[in-house]
Amino acid sequence: MITPEEFPYIKSLYVNDCYAYQDFDITLHDYKPFSHLILTGKNGSGKSTILEHLHNYISGWQTIDGRWFQASNNSLLLYIGTLRNERDGKLKTYKRYDETDNDYRQRLINELNKYERVIPSINTVVEVFWEQNKSLIVYSYFKAKRGYQSQKVEGPSKESDFTSKIDSPESTAYFTSSFKQYLVNKKIDQAFAQIDQLTEEVKVTEAFFETLREKLSDIFDIRINSIDFDHKNYEFYLHLEDGRKLTFEVLPEGFSAVLTILMDLFMRVDLIRKQLNEYTYNPCGIVLIDEPEAHLHLQLQEQILPLLTSLFPNIQFIAATHSPAVIASIKNATIFDLTTKETRISEEAVGRSYSDLMMSHFELNNEYSNIADGIIAQVDKAVAEFGNNPARLREVLQPIYDANSAYLSPTLKVKFELLMAEQEAKAVAHS
Repeated sequence: MITPEEFPYIKSLYVNDCYAYQDFDITLHDYKPFSHLILTGKNGSGKSTILEHLHNYISGWQTIDGRWFQASNNSLLLYIGTLRNERDGKLKTYKRYDETDNDYRQRLINELNKYERVIPSINTVVEVFWEQNKSLIVYSYFKAKRGYQSQKVEGPSKESDFTSKIDSPESTAYFTSSFKQYLVNKKIDQAFAQIDQLTEEVKVTEAFFETLREKLSDIFDIRINSIDFDHKNYEFYLHLEDGRKLTFEVLPEGFSAVLTILMDLFMRVDLIRKQLNEYTYNPCGIVLIDEPEAHLHLQLQEQILPLLTSLFPNIQFIAATHSPAVIASIKNATIFDLTTKETRISEEAVGRSYSDLMMSHFELNNEYSNIADGIIAQVDKAVAEFGNNPARLREVLQPIYDANSAYLSPTLKVKFELLMAEQEAKAVAHS
């Protein structure tokens, strides 16, 4: 088993070359044993690009015999893969570069450069560690556009179908589309364990589905009484407290977006625990999530990272977000604004109002909407013009209030009414 103290968590990122975003460091706060990282910034500031290229780099750890390129000294160590031959257009597999073929060497360097556009810093020789322990490491990369696309289940599959994919660069797509197949396998294994009177195996599976039921209830904000398995049709039904009976395929898009992340990680953790025969073990790993708030209403935006960090306490989450609810949702996090290149820690965000975060991290001018800003501008203009004439100012403010009161927040409405009352009192005093 791998302990958090020995796992190579990311300590910093060097953004070498992400197109418009070049040559700067993102240093994570020295929380123990690791810091989560939340990237913020305007559209186009590089959040998704950095996550994508970080994923490319980590893919090199996953496939250490597949590709590796050290940009620092232009030394190509080993490459096994395919490149399209420019002469005949055919794909050709190259084992090692020919040092005398400068044209091929340059093409290969250009192809592999993308794997070091974002370079993470860790405290150990991570390639060796990852190669030796890759079947025990949780790693996944969730793009912003995600959703549950179920594959038809026609019966049990081999567990090797999943274990063989756990350290594959394509594993996230496979796991998120095949989680119902995985659940079917677990139910069938449970049935055989009952027949063979393997009590502990039955209890472990029951605990897995009970945890799933509880966490889905938290996500849906409504109690799920049970998750029932129809063994004839290989289908699962969620029985909700209000009487509805749903399958995974009919869940709203927001729930599906969370479910794909949750089930991917549940499956990886379960496979590792089964391999070690230790079902209380919390595996270590790194998970990248682009826009965890995608398709979620505000309450779920607040809950998504706390849910994941509580379920998977030894996983380092690196997320890119537009949401102040996500920024302020977890402790032990470094928050890096790609627009300003400023770093904050979670103590500076947790507990702050969303309006404050919208101004400090997303560069809004103030806490109000554009419509409210327009109303405030009308009031400021009236005060500037008639501030010395309370009676006239009161006359001018009343129609502004009447026309716009429906668009004012309770706080702004009270301020507006107090201003008019103040002018009326002044006018009476001067009469």
